[in-house]
Amino acid sequence: MHLLLILMIISIFTPFLTVNASNIKPVISDSAAFIINHSIPLIARMDTGASRSSINAKNIKVKNASKRMKDNIGKVVSFNVVDTQGIEYPISTKILAVKTITMPQGKENRYLISLSLTWNGKESKVMVNLCDRSNLQYKLLIGRDWLNINALVDVNPKQIIGGVAQYIVADDFPIIARTDTGAASTSINATNIKVHNNANKMTNNVGKIIDFDITNNKKEVKRLSATITQVIEVTNAIGSEYRYKVAIKIQWQNKIQMLNMNLKDRTNLTYKMLIGRDWLGDNAIVDSSL
Repeated sequence: MHLLLILMIISIFTPFLTVNASNIKPVISDSAAFIINHSIPLIARMDTGASRSSINAKNIKVKNASKRMKDNIGKVVSFNVVDTQGIEYPISTKILAVKTITMPQGKENRYLISLSLTWNGKESKVMVNLCDRSNLQYKLLIGRDWLNINALVDVNPKQIIGGVAQYIVADDFPIIARTDTGAASTSINATNIKVHNNANKMTNNVGKIIDFDITNNKKEVKRLSATITQVIEVTNAIGSEYRYKVAIKIQWQNKIQMLNMNLKDRTNLTYKMLIGRDWLGDNAIVDSSL
């Protein structure tokens, strides 16, 4: 009876536990390079507020045009698209629909056509409305019609970092660090530790000044002084230990910040600093193959 109940529960929740990798969307920035109709390069703005994508269209002409826009559905429209270098490309295609766009300034009717959009090596056919975007920085606007299917938008995209990277610590001290998504906290090699007015209980030293040496892979040494901000318990397969945390300036490429690092004697380890999720979560995506 108990086995039957367990099997029933598993069968109910299995659809929610299964992740289909093919449904995972890539992340796109708030602006990105697209190829239109296999040949026209445009930088597009991602706009999750827009239901429909739109493109800057110059010199719109409808063959055998009628005054009423809806009467032109099915007819051929020709126009020019201007790429990122100012080169004009002629396009001729059928009008598929007329879309009414509501804006703060009022309503506007636009022709809808089908275009091929290629991003990240993937091509999609999209219904795009034609409008005058000549006064806007981006001549192509990508709306939810494309985004819902193809990508997640990150307006502050993170750079990719490898499994090992060089950082600058305390303004001028280079250290090669191991990135570790399994570690919650960043740790740095610290030796010759001295706490001013040291108390026997580590937590009683929070707020006090601590002096320590940091060492890099070239065996260079720099003496630092900092204020103890916290005492944390770090647990691994061997056991657990308590460590001091202090705020130290850290730089990777153009990212500079003060980060609370835990102090650990890493003398016998290859990498004298380990970068944990406290830094990685805000700053980078890890590709361990790099």
